[in-house]
Amino acid sequence: MESGSVLAERPCPITGGRECEIVATRAREGHELRNVISKDSGLIYVDPLPIEDLSQFYKEDYRKSYKNVVTPKKKHIFRAGGVALDRWERLHEYLPGNTRAVDFGAGGGEWAYLLKSRGVDIFGIEPNAGYGGFAKESYDLNLFLGMYQEADVERGTFEIATLFHVLEHLKDPVIDIRNMSEFLKDGGHFAIEVPDILYAGMHFDHKWHDGHLFGFDIKTLEGVANSAGLHTVKLERQGGNLFGIFQKRESEEVKPVDLTGHYEEALSEMNAGRAKYWSFPTTYLKPFQKMARSISEKTAVSSKSAGREILDSLYGKAS
Repeated sequence: MESGSVLAERPCPITGGRECEIVATRAREGHELRNVISKDSGLIYVDPLPIEDLSQFYKEDYRKSYKNVVTPKKKHIFRAGGVALDRWERLHEYLPGNTRAVDFGAGGGEWAYLLKSRGVDIFGIEPNAGYGGFAKESYDLNLFLGMYQEADVERGTFEIATLFHVLEHLKDPVIDIRNMSEFLKDGGHFAIEVPDILYAGMHFDHKWHDGHLFGFDIKTLEGVANSAGLHTVKLERQGGNLFGIFQKRESEEVKPVDLTGHYEEALSEMNAGRAKYWSFPTTYLKPFQKMARSISEKTAVSSKSAGREILDSLYGKAS
């Protein structure tokens, strides 16, 4: 693998600096894709940008390239419904009845439909026509098809915003979070979930993907949110993901996380995790676990005819 210091074409969104070190040169599919780590912040990102027209990519191509589907399969709906229930357990205290919420990147609509079933006034935004159209039609959701910048909805009217596994796909996370925060009322909360790039339980070569323009760890996610003007309420590592709750408080100055020396810390943890991966028993159990999950999911949805029936069964049992 090519290594060494470089001046990145794209500056670090947190600091504006360009001094970086190369951490990977190929995507998990095998083609060239350079990822660098900022020496100023420790943020990892793709450089140069591999996709010229991101709007077109996410509207038309992303789902086909990522899962080779245009609309979600029944097993994907079942899986996403289970994930939505887990997220509800972490967020329900911020979602009392009649709360107005916006979900950026609503995908197949499983989370938005859960909120709707719990009495939340949910507005979804999804750029992909296949997944978003499916969600809108299947669950009768108030959902806008397109990029969030294009959504014709009044800003400053939502109590909570959710952004699950979307931030890593955006061109500039600081600018995008700042713009998305305009949808929130003062005092509103912003829940963000992203993959943890330092998670040792994932094969190093599988971390890199054309659509994943940024790789966050717990400090750089906080650094991005703080730089966008959000205060940290809660931030934790959960398996291979990071889950954070941030708040918009316009009258208070944000105290940013200290990223001094984080470049060395992050690089050291990444290199240690690369070797540690092969010491985990779960590494060798993954094929069997995947097979067992596939059988379980197929069994669970075999008698269900549509997405709504699958989710009603899941969400009804949890009520």
